[in-house]
Amino acid sequence: MLQITPSRRRALFWAVAGIGFGLAYRYLVVQQHWIGHLCDPGNGPWWCHPRTGLILFFQYSGFGILAVLAGIYALWRRQNWAAYTALAAGGAGLVLYNAETAGIGFVMGLIAALRTPGEPTIKSTEGEERA
Repeated sequence: MLQITPSRRRALFWAVAGIGFGLAYRYLVVQQHWIGHLCDPGNGPWWCHPRTGLILFFQYSGFGILAVLAGIYALWRRQNWAAYTALAAGGAGLVLYNAETAGIGFVMGLIAALRTPGEPTIKSTEGEERA
């Protein structure tokens, strides 16, 4: 049976936060035609440049690449923050047109967040490892 630990609850939070950010950004900022027309001439409000930068970031699979790199690091080094980053970036990438790479990173972050911690390795004074 899968137990809901505080670490897994945080992982769920970051996955939902990433998906929520992606959905909000996609439907409230990117796909709004009036915002695009306002920013097209190049002399729009101050927030047009960050909007354009973020659009370029996900057009070149930025969220997907970030999710994959964080997922690899989370699986390799067993770092919770990397698993949460993979879940958040992967969740955002899934709804922001990076489904291929973001899905891979999301699954790696999910595996890293849901695995049970193994027994720590104990080192003796002579440097020999024993389990």
